[in-house]
Amino acid sequence: MAARPAALALLLAAACGCSAGGAYLVAPALRTAPDARVAVLPFDNQSTAVDASDIMRKLAAENFSRYGYLPLPEDETDEKLRALGVLDGGQLPAVKPEELGRALGTDLLCYGDVEDFTFQNLGFVVRKSVTLKVKLVSAATGETLYEGKGSGRDYKIFTNADEAKAAFVEQLAVRLVQNILKTPLKREAQTAAGKALDRLPRR
Repeated sequence: MAARPAALALLLAAACGCSAGGAYLVAPALRTAPDARVAVLPFDNQSTAVDASDIMRKLAAENFSRYGYLPLPEDETDEKLRALGVLDGGQLPAVKPEELGRALGTDLLCYGDVEDFTFQNLGFVVRKSVTLKVKLVSAATGETLYEGKGSGRDYKIFTNADEAKAAFVEQLAVRLVQNILKTPLKREAQTAAGKALDRLPRR
């Protein structure tokens, strides 16, 4: 049995070694943008968690506020997007930034892509992983003004059956409570959103 946790530990170590954050892009035009309002658009979702895009979108809006930007109200944004026929983040590439900016009344458009939103309880290993990529685009010019990617992860490895069994039950309870409160992977999600916008210039 000892070989199994050891092998899992090696696999996780390799995964962690390959998960370094990507490069950031910060365009000079962002620092001189006259309007601090930003439309945080519905995020695309590559994960299997149906609520992941909504959770990460709200966290991104909170982080924009911390940097002095003024996120448009989500309900107002969604209502105007519905008038354009946009119901989710996957439909946004079909609409030009200029058209979005005109409909929303702002130049700064935030696109997001939830690349990972995973909670796995495998007995000897508990893995939590969230990865978010964000892009800030000027509606007027189509220029990408900011791009960043952030991840939040937590790995736990248990080396004997009793520890693994107790952790399995504990993590099931944690996940149940988080799902009831609609805060799955809260710490990892907050970390990913914070890192994705870590280089955003303050207003």
